[in-house]
Amino acid sequence: MLDSRWYEGREQALVKHTFLDAYMPAQIPKIVSWADTFCYVDLFAGPWQSQSGDYSDTSFGIALKRMSEAKAKQAELGRSVRMVAHLVEKNPKNHAELVEAVKRFPAVEVHCYQGMAEQHAAAIAAALPARAFRFVVIDPKGVPDIRKFQCLIAPQRTEVLLNFMFQFANRFAGSQDRMPTLEGWLGDLEGEAEWRAEFVDLRGAEREAAISERARQVLKRMGTYAFAPALTVDETEVDRTLYKLIYLTRHPAGIRVFRDAHRRALETQSAYRTAKKAEVRKNATGMDDLFAQVTAMEPGERSAKAIADGEAQARALLLERLGDNSAGLEWRALWPSVLDACVVTYGALGDIARELWSSGQVEIPAWQSKAVRRPKDEFHFKLPAAA
Repeated sequence: MLDSRWYEGREQALVKHTFLDAYMPAQIPKIVSWADTFCYVDLFAGPWQSQSGDYSDTSFGIALKRMSEAKAKQAELGRSVRMVAHLVEKNPKNHAELVEAVKRFPAVEVHCYQGMAEQHAAAIAAALPARAFRFVVIDPKGVPDIRKFQCLIAPQRTEVLLNFMFQFANRFAGSQDRMPTLEGWLGDLEGEAEWRAEFVDLRGAEREAAISERARQVLKRMGTYAFAPALTVDETEVDRTLYKLIYLTRHPAGIRVFRDAHRRALETQSAYRTAKKAEVRKNATGMDDLFAQVTAMEPGERSAKAIADGEAQARALLLERLGDNSAGLEWRALWPSVLDACVVTYGALGDIARELWSSGQVEIPAWQSKAVRRPKDEFHFKLPAAA
């Protein structure tokens, strides 16, 4: 369990780490059921401002701990799996600390590299076993040219979590300044070299959506990924996006795990931002807030609202997809695209489907019993015929 006290002044890292801490124990068992090697690659791994005393509040610490636990669990089940990590840190002092820190995890075969991520990406890619599953984390402080990491992004049996520094991209899109690394990879779509021109007249949420969509589509094309959902991480005290965690996967199982971890991260973000705003009001007035939320999440807080809006959007999109397919769709063909587009968990979407079926807004002939809580993959959905 992550302790929020470790993250005072760097609350955004708590959101990211909550996601990792939820994603890895859910996804690793699914992976090692068919792959005997799980590889974790962190291209910007330095132990930044760790307060836990054992690196439990760092990305690499969370990953190596979860990998160690998974290996032990598989051993109990009689399976031998190999856990491998490749960690890059450019700062010599941080690298030395990293080398010592990873000794806490003897169950994982850890390789540490000192220098720029771009210098080591090709060597790491060549060192990864061909049939291993790779989880690649790209979490820079700045804006590198992501194309330099395509050798790690493109291979099959890979999933990627990339920190897209939206704040930089947004500022750059609205100025005359040049930022070659960002401009290069965001412009990497056929026939769209002058990508900034389309954002000139956009403001606020429209610009954010357009920039985010471009980043998602470029990254999907780098490795022919099927899904590229994004988790929005906000500044602590103001309603403004700091960065987007974009997740790349080729498989519906990946998007399902992502949305569960996404929900956990949003709940964490909503809780600490609600508490922070209450603290700011208290400090400004010199008294306790008589109207403070009694719940951890204020319903109007951006992350809490994203959860509620995501479920409403998922309901609308599900009906829209069925409206576009007069013959109907099987659940297995329906739910992955909705999860990719909307902030909704698989469980919540199943509940929405059940409500639509119960109310007669969709027809599902195979769903004969209300004892069945959620739809099965083979269930065929169709809109009722017009009267």
